[in-house]
Amino acid sequence: MRVDSCVGCGGRAASRMREAIVRGLAHRLATAACYPVMYRSVEALPLCTACLEKLPLIGDTICPQCGRDGKTGELCPDCQKIPAETLQSNRSLLRYNEWGKDLLGTYKYRGEERLASFYAQLLTIAVHRHYKGIRFDCIQAVPLHQQRLRERGFNQVDLLARRLGDRIGVPVRSLLLRTKMTEKLSKQAGRSARESSMADAFSWAGESLKGNASGWYRVLLLDDIYTTGSTLRSCAHTIREHAGTRGSIYSLTIYR
Repeated sequence: MRVDSCVGCGGRAASRMREAIVRGLAHRLATAACYPVMYRSVEALPLCTACLEKLPLIGDTICPQCGRDGKTGELCPDCQKIPAETLQSNRSLLRYNEWGKDLLGTYKYRGEERLASFYAQLLTIAVHRHYKGIRFDCIQAVPLHQQRLRERGFNQVDLLARRLGDRIGVPVRSLLLRTKMTEKLSKQAGRSARESSMADAFSWAGESLKGNASGWYRVLLLDDIYTTGSTLRSCAHTIREHAGTRGSIYSLTIYR
């Protein structure tokens, strides 16, 4: 893959038409106050004009809890069924479609390193879009079980967390361990099975969590995709058990 090639299709990333597309996307994603930083973030995406135009961006009307694309801006049916939510909110940048599925598979299972920079850039855009103004104390990537880590060779989300942390100036911490090996999501039958399998899937790693001067902490949990939210809620539950309830736990994913 050439350095100046598009990570989406392998074509040439630069073109005379690209500037207009970048400006349009930046205007769509930014408020007036953060347009310059959003423009620079979008411009840095290694995508050609055609792939920029077909980015499946989640719209402005979303479920206020899980960030799913919606029509009313009210809680979606799935979030209405959650009895005790541990996440302050989740936000994602893109809808998960076949294009995203193929690209994410290339990154997770074939180890295409250039996609790490691309995904970290998408997450940076998502922070500026949804969480600008929140001073996070740390970023926590969803940890992999040791067996899954040996199979895959790397934690793809941890790599993204470190690149995102460098870009937004927030340290990455290792607060959690994954202690339960679960089946892949595609092999689990439905939301209830997923919620059940993720119960007590994480334990505290031993690091202390220091908040701001008032003792209040803000943690940003990071994952690549939000499907049912059960993994992120299980992580948040473990953090609250050990760090206490004087804090807020947000989550951010590339895909929803």
